[in-house]
Amino acid sequence: MTGDSSHALQQAALLEQAGRHAESEAVYRRLLEAQPRLAVARFNHACFLRRRGRLEEALAEHQAALDLGIEEPWEVLSNIGVIQGELRRDEEARASFERALGLNADYVPALFNLALLFEEFGERDRALGLFARILEVDPGYHDALVRIVHAVRIEDPESPLVRKLRRALRRAHLPPLVRESLHFALAKAYDDCGRYREAFEQYALGNRASAGRLAPYDRRAEEARVEAIIATFTPEWLAAAEPVSARPLVFISGLFRSGSTLIEQMLAGHPAIAAGGEIEYFDHAFARASPPFPAAAGAMGRDGLRALGEGYVAYLDRSFPATAMVTNKRPDAFAYLGLLRGLFPNARFVDTVRAPRDVCLSIWFQQLDGRVAYARDLGNIAHHWQLCRRLMDHWRRLFGAAIFEVDYDAFVREPRTVAAPLLAFLGLDWREESLDFSRRGNRVRTASVWQVRQPLYGRSSGRWRNYEPWLPREILELPETA
Repeated sequence: MTGDSSHALQQAALLEQAGRHAESEAVYRRLLEAQPRLAVARFNHACFLRRRGRLEEALAEHQAALDLGIEEPWEVLSNIGVIQGELRRDEEARASFERALGLNADYVPALFNLALLFEEFGERDRALGLFARILEVDPGYHDALVRIVHAVRIEDPESPLVRKLRRALRRAHLPPLVRESLHFALAKAYDDCGRYREAFEQYALGNRASAGRLAPYDRRAEEARVEAIIATFTPEWLAAAEPVSARPLVFISGLFRSGSTLIEQMLAGHPAIAAGGEIEYFDHAFARASPPFPAAAGAMGRDGLRALGEGYVAYLDRSFPATAMVTNKRPDAFAYLGLLRGLFPNARFVDTVRAPRDVCLSIWFQQLDGRVAYARDLGNIAHHWQLCRRLMDHWRRLFGAAIFEVDYDAFVREPRTVAAPLLAFLGLDWREESLDFSRRGNRVRTASVWQVRQPLYGRSSGRWRNYEPWLPREILELPETA
């Protein structure tokens, strides 16, 4: 690689870091026009395209890098596997990881990504075997240790796994995200063992460590946003909305940790339903919109809204061509329900609820991504719960007959009494196999990946009482039941 090409790649990277994506891509294009056989430029451009969400183009560029004989092709194959997984090409993804490991059996990213794939399909032993293999190759690869701890039940607070976690946390120069993950894993281990004070301390440390990557939570701004949504999506707006599709689409929403994954897996037992998982189509559509949502919906106009709705239907047709009904389980997506009702008047909405103190505490116990700004502070979580309930009350006043509320605690106590009416609400007949979801082999890509593989249990109901001495007033003032 020449000095000029090296300089161009550095320039493209710096422009991307500065958020100047169009200029960064222009640098890549000029470089590839001048040197189309420069494999490293193809590779870097592929990584850029993946970060922009342009997955098919990223696959093509990675393949071009392979065809040009790039050094360390196992890295490219592992990246290809990740993208294929994002595109729901699961068998192809598995084959790509295996090809990478065929070239370099100790390549940790491929081992880890293949283990995650096994985990998502419920292949516990194969996943745990690969995580253990990673720790043999690289004992300092703490992500593998964390995954093992979350996949098993810890019985002894002095077990080798717990000692490894404590030993890892004594290291002085851990990356912040690794330290955060280790605190959450140690907290989970202590919770398993009934050591609730120590668990609470570790959860607090994990959430404190997350401060650098989570956006600030502005209570007043969130309140204003909810007010704007309520003011925008009115009976008049719905009456004037132009429907895009009459298909019986299904949207599952509910706070994180409220049982939405469990309900989706139950529904997926019916032959007429496919579990779409967390389809972030609408989140991506409005992520960088100016003005922000809900004003963005008005700024799009009729043509823009029609294109938005048609794009979603086209995505479903590409991803689930043989399925009549696809569930879109996007927790915390309360904001979009009015818009979705206008675009898809025959859509059905499933709202999962759980005892407020339990769900708020469970959110705080979970290492969520950087968009969930409220998650690190129990008071902010309680505030967010109140806003979401207010918004759901608004949607019920507008189109309550299209909303079915599922109580998580009632479902785990008597699943059939909840599941049968829900299927009827969706226009489907009862299927006994719907309740056999713990052995289902479909892919689950959420924090509940192992919980939904277990038979129903009720030990999470009332869990907040284990932590009552340390809970703030904002949590204790919430209702005990949904």
